[in-house]
Amino acid sequence: MMKKMTTAALAAATIASAANITVDPTATKQEIVGFGGASVYYQSWITALADKNKEALFDTAFTGLNLSLLRVGNWLQADTAKVSQDDIAIVQAAKQRLGNHVKIEMSSWSAPGNLKPSGSVNGKDGSSSADNSLKKVSGDAYGAYAYSDFAAWWKKSLETYKAAGITPDYISLQNEPDMNADYEETLFNPTETDTAAGYKEALNAVYDAVKGTTKILGPEPLGIGYSNFEKYAKELDDNKLDGYAYHLYHAGDGNDNSGNNYLAPENYRKAMKAIGSTYGGKGKPIIMTEFCNMLDKTREEDMVGLAHIMQVGFTDGQLGGYIAWQLFWGEGRGQLIGVCTEGWGSCKKDEIVIGPEYHAMRHYSKFVNPGWKAISATTTENDLKTVAFASASGDSVSVVVINTGKTAIQLDAPAISGMNVATAVQSKENGFKSKNITIASCYMLPARSVTTLVLTKTAAAPTVAACQDETTDPNYTEPVITPSADVVILDYSKTTDVSTWQAMSDDLGAVTYEAGELDGITGYVNVPLAGCEQADCGYKSQLVNISEEGAAALASCSELVITMRSQDKSNAYVNVGAANGGSWVDYQYGRTAAAGKWSETTVDLEKEGDNGSTALHFNSDATGIYIAKIVATGCSSAGIAKAPKFTVNDRFAPAKVFDLNGNLVWSGLKGQALNADGTLRLELRQGMYLVKTNSSTIKAVKK
Repeated sequence: MMKKMTTAALAAATIASAANITVDPTATKQEIVGFGGASVYYQSWITALADKNKEALFDTAFTGLNLSLLRVGNWLQADTAKVSQDDIAIVQAAKQRLGNHVKIEMSSWSAPGNLKPSGSVNGKDGSSSADNSLKKVSGDAYGAYAYSDFAAWWKKSLETYKAAGITPDYISLQNEPDMNADYEETLFNPTETDTAAGYKEALNAVYDAVKGTTKILGPEPLGIGYSNFEKYAKELDDNKLDGYAYHLYHAGDGNDNSGNNYLAPENYRKAMKAIGSTYGGKGKPIIMTEFCNMLDKTREEDMVGLAHIMQVGFTDGQLGGYIAWQLFWGEGRGQLIGVCTEGWGSCKKDEIVIGPEYHAMRHYSKFVNPGWKAISATTTENDLKTVAFASASGDSVSVVVINTGKTAIQLDAPAISGMNVATAVQSKENGFKSKNITIASCYMLPARSVTTLVLTKTAAAPTVAACQDETTDPNYTEPVITPSADVVILDYSKTTDVSTWQAMSDDLGAVTYEAGELDGITGYVNVPLAGCEQADCGYKSQLVNISEEGAAALASCSELVITMRSQDKSNAYVNVGAANGGSWVDYQYGRTAAAGKWSETTVDLEKEGDNGSTALHFNSDATGIYIAKIVATGCSSAGIAKAPKFTVNDRFAPAKVFDLNGNLVWSGLKGQALNADGTLRLELRQGMYLVKTNSSTIKAVKK
């Protein structure tokens, strides 16, 4: 099929043909459980809003999305813990608006501290991964760990929540059992070992304790790459699971960066298809229960990204449900909805901010109800990604069409016998969102847009023949990219400071400054590297923190030019990447540092995107390399700006502290982490760390 031109171009060209979609309502697939988001953090911000603003927020979140799944946490780890009044108010608001249409999914982040060797719910308090699992006991009916006590705690928790008016329809006994986090966490191996409790044994115990009172989802691992989900699921008794759950923070095959995967949703298709092929069709839903871009910011392109990820999931992945991570989030930043509460954090007034991803979710949740089924929908247009659903009675069909390309496409109305389009809604990147568009015989799908067409048996045939672009904002103009001067990130002809370097492995030597001349270069650094095959000794990186201007250049420039050379008699092949505190960004592998001479090696910055990296890292099989200079080129002046700093009134904002290897080492309030001079007051070893809130990231030193 032939792509169509934009509205402006239509007047000057004749269109040979239009794209079409073939929908077959008789080719039914998996049943739909629902769509939703999580209310896990920032609940107190929500209930502290002025009453009229709070009601408007609930209307927007629940009625506006037609939410059918709400994810909450089990926070009753302490014996004296009570159900949060904030959680009660939020669940009540959902039920008041949607009744039993909305189902509650509850996950636990940790077992009670007294059931773990560390004595704490937080992973950072354990001295080893074994301390963060269940403790060993003798005489337990299910195995060598405290499974019976864990199950009894779950049973008591459900009874307490039910008494408070929150009755979970589904539970997941452990959020991300494979994630050894510093925050609330309990580790479970697929089956028990000498060092960790088993998810299989824990599931057996919890099932026996709560069967008949709720449905159990699992195993809910961090991601689906590397057969991670299957490693757990294949060990479990299917009869004790009512559905399967997973997260999407990695997709396998090296696709481990959440921010990048949002812009490359096809990265998920292989792993999702593998799970869907094996675990779909068993009469039990597969539900994606948590995912976001992990960037603590909103991006216009993430609307199409989320819609596309969901399309992959509901087609090849055979998903029955999808739950976004952030239904609500504070500081006005949120995946679906950002909430600012007057006087809280840096907020100066009550404000509700609708994120682009809200509209992606709405294209599904508003027009597809629980009990519907996915049906066959195909197109020959490569840039169009489509998925369709039919109501249980067969009187309605909703078709979601995503134009992932850079050119508008004209679409003929889907031809379904006995049905016509009753509702047409469209959202465009950098354009109008959730806009009802004219029902016609054809539809203009702008570049980077999402369109939902609802067909019913009672709708009349369209009387409008022509189609037009109705969601491109005439007031929107693309930013003008003005080339600017290159940005020098490091230049050792002008500085001898190597304090910003950090060896990320204990057996790597320190980076040193070399003052002597080497083939015309005076001033460079000696960067020791692994000196052995990475298959034998792993990846050993040297990391260098860069200035705020340099960090901004990573996002606004097209490539790095690194002046370097090998220390060996042969070329060194260097992997170059970056880090932003919580995520590694691999730029390019095997960049050449020539032997016996200096070379200017280029590294593409396309993968940086909006990751917000503040450091560069290098690793190689070689003994080491010399680096004289790193310059960012192909820059745009719009992006070279100082990174935002913390404001004075954000000392009560939730904050996380990461080491420069991306490991979370502490979480709490920003004011608890920093001294007045900006250094860290925490009990951490000396060095450089990253302090992140929802609004900014800064570097801080522990002296």
